[in-house]
Amino acid sequence: MAMDIPGLGSTHASARSRVNEQQNGTPSQGRAGAVTPSANPASEDTVKISATAQALQNAQAQLDTQPEVDSDRVAELKKAIESGEYQVDAQRVAGRMLQFDKLFG
Repeated sequence: MAMDIPGLGSTHASARSRVNEQQNGTPSQGRAGAVTPSANPASEDTVKISATAQALQNAQAQLDTQPEVDSDRVAELKKAIESGEYQVDAQRVAGRMLQFDKLFG
């Protein structure tokens, strides 16, 4: 879908034509009705993924295979809480909260 915006020069119009062509997959027509030449169909775009991005993808793939909730651990904690055996280590909780805060501070 093309839009005519007042004040745009011919360079903007040809750029808009290229964008329309890329979005629609069809050649766009210029002001005189001529077909605008497209890029060389033999050329290919390539993307290189950095080692860090690949490591993140691998980590995400491993996480995707794990359940979101460890049901056994939840059951264990529920049992400990109900029996009164679960003890909260306030120092450990505070330390972890500070570590978490440092990530964003």
